[in-house]
Amino acid sequence: MSSLEGVTPARGLLVAVLSAMASWLLLQLVRVLGGGYPVISWLGLVPLLAVTVLVLAMSWQIRRYVQGSSRVRPSPQRGRGTLVGAQAAALGGAALLGWYLANALVHLPTVDVPSHRVQLVWGLVHAGAAVALSVAGFVGQHWCRIPPGDDEDDGVPDGDLAYG
Repeated sequence: MSSLEGVTPARGLLVAVLSAMASWLLLQLVRVLGGGYPVISWLGLVPLLAVTVLVLAMSWQIRRYVQGSSRVRPSPQRGRGTLVGAQAAALGGAALLGWYLANALVHLPTVDVPSHRVQLVWGLVHAGAAVALSVAGFVGQHWCRIPPGDDEDDGVPDGDLAYG
C-alpha cells in the first residue's frame, strides 16, 4: 500500500473475509471445548455508532478546510491523526464485520430456538453498524485527501490558530 492510495475497499473486504473465517473457526473451537458463544446485546452498538459519528465529524472539519469553506486551519498533526483514525475505522469496521457475521452464522442452524434467533438478529444488526463504521472510515479518508497541486504554503499565515 502506497501512502498515495491509502486504504482501499479491496483491502477492507480482504480483512472482513479473513476476520470472518478466523472468527468462525475460533467460535467453533470454543464450542467444541465446551464453551458457549458470546452474547451480543444492544450495548455493543453504542461505541460502534459513537466512533462512526466521531470519524465523520473529525473528517468533515478537515474537508471544510481543504475545500476552502473554513478559514480555521487545523494543525498538520490533527490532519494526520484524523486521516489515521479514518483508516483505522475503515479496517477496524471491516474486521468487526467479519466477527459479527461469524457470530450470526453460528446461530443460523438453530434459528428456530428463540434465544438463538435473537443472537442472530443482534449479530446482523451489529454487522450493519460495522459496515457503517467501515464506510465512514473510507469516506473520512477521502475527505482528508489534499487535491493535487496544493502545497504546504497556502497563503494562510502560520501561528496559533483555532482548531474549530
